[in-house]
Amino acid sequence: MISKSVLLVVIATLFTTVAQLMFKLGSGAEGFYFGPLPVNITIIAGFLSYAVAAFIFIRALKGSELSVLYPVWSLSFVWIFLASLFILNESVSIFNWFGILLIITGVSLVGKGAEHD
Repeated sequence: MISKSVLLVVIATLFTTVAQLMFKLGSGAEGFYFGPLPVNITIIAGFLSYAVAAFIFIRALKGSELSVLYPVWSLSFVWIFLASLFILNESVSIFNWFGILLIITGVSLVGKGAEHD
C-alpha cells in the first residue's frame, strides 16, 4: 500500500516536471531580461510550479522519513524523460531507457525496504 506521504511526493515530482517544461519552453520565448535571466510568463509559471512542489514535499515530510521519500523524488527524472520524449519530441538512446529502468528499480527497492521496517 502506498503511503499518503509517498503519494504526495509523487505529486510534487509532477509539479517539478511541469516547472522544468516551463523553463525549457520559456527559455526560447520572447520576454525581457533581468540581468542574464530571461523573464516571461512561462518562466514565472515554472517558478510557481516549483513553489507548489516544495510545499507539497514539506507536507509529505511530516508523515514519513526523508530516507524513504527522497529516493521517490528521483521519479522526477522519469517524468522529465517521458515529457522530453513525448512532448518535446527529443531523441533518446537505449542507454537513456536503461537509466530510467534503473531509477524505477531503485525507487521500487527503497519502497519495498521501507515496508519491512
